[in-house]
Amino acid sequence: MRHASGIALVLVALAAAPRARADELAEVSLAAWDARDGTARPHRYVLSVRAATSVEVVADRRLLTLEVRPEGARVAARCAHPRAPTAVDASRTRALAPGEAWQEWIDLREYCAGRALAALEGGAEVRATYGWRRATARRWVARSAPRQAVGSLAAPPVAFAALDARTTTMRQGDEWVPAPLEVALAPSTITRGAALVLSVTVRAHDRGGRAYVRPESFSFRVRGPAGDFTCRLAPWGGAPVADLYQRIGRRGWTERLDARVLCPPRAFDRAGLYEVTPKLRLDHRGAEWGLAAITGRFVGPAVPLRVVGGAHVEQALPAPEPGDG
Repeated sequence: MRHASGIALVLVALAAAPRARADELAEVSLAAWDARDGTARPHRYVLSVRAATSVEVVADRRLLTLEVRPEGARVAARCAHPRAPTAVDASRTRALAPGEAWQEWIDLREYCAGRALAALEGGAEVRATYGWRRATARRWVARSAPRQAVGSLAAPPVAFAALDARTTTMRQGDEWVPAPLEVALAPSTITRGAALVLSVTVRAHDRGGRAYVRPESFSFRVRGPAGDFTCRLAPWGGAPVADLYQRIGRRGWTERLDARVLCPPRAFDRAGLYEVTPKLRLDHRGAEWGLAAITGRFVGPAVPLRVVGGAHVEQALPAPEPGDG
């Protein structure tokens, strides 16, 4: 009987043990990418979870949620990862010593899309939360013991500066200037392994004109989780045909291209955010057919492509360059 009472007292003591405050275990923060290497990448940040004591943390950027509040707005937009986990994955836990940090780079467009992304890019205050509403046995982000765990960590707010309107540019001598054509790639979200169609529209700002636009006229510069690469078709060596000069007006004309044909094998095999910049090269003026077609090199604004599903890969920070200290 005494033994049973002792067990009951221990259970009561455990139940009454106070839970740890978040700041007693760890803190989370977002730092602008240019503070790391001086490179202006406005959507890219460094996510850090720093230990305040000896602690176990969950290392998974998909647990981040964002509250985006433009200046003067009464309602904030909420952004979340399209495949946020529902419980802790034991393979993604890290043991940290006091002062030690786990870091991963993130792109805010992996979380924000549509109207939320437009609100962000118009200039906004961003508040980030890492984790879940409350700690449970299956949902926590930092713990020093089973009873000393927190479900979420709140980062100090950061200011996202409004972006300038992004337009198509063209090379004129040694400078890039606004172009008479707009080259616009549609942003998209796909499931890993699904067919990817790059839908790019070309339209004129004014009266427009004719242009010899073929699938091989396009190329796409891609910056992704595994590095940079280019998607393009091999150039066609035949002479231009008069009937293939197309009228480009304000309503525009759209080409849909299969990424499996243009891009390297397994190009979009990793889940994450890919930044895709469309390019258009027009070489043929059509003088042999009595035409004065539009020519030039045109570069459209970069757009986000989100790939979800499949194996989630951590986006570790690149090693510092020699001389970075």
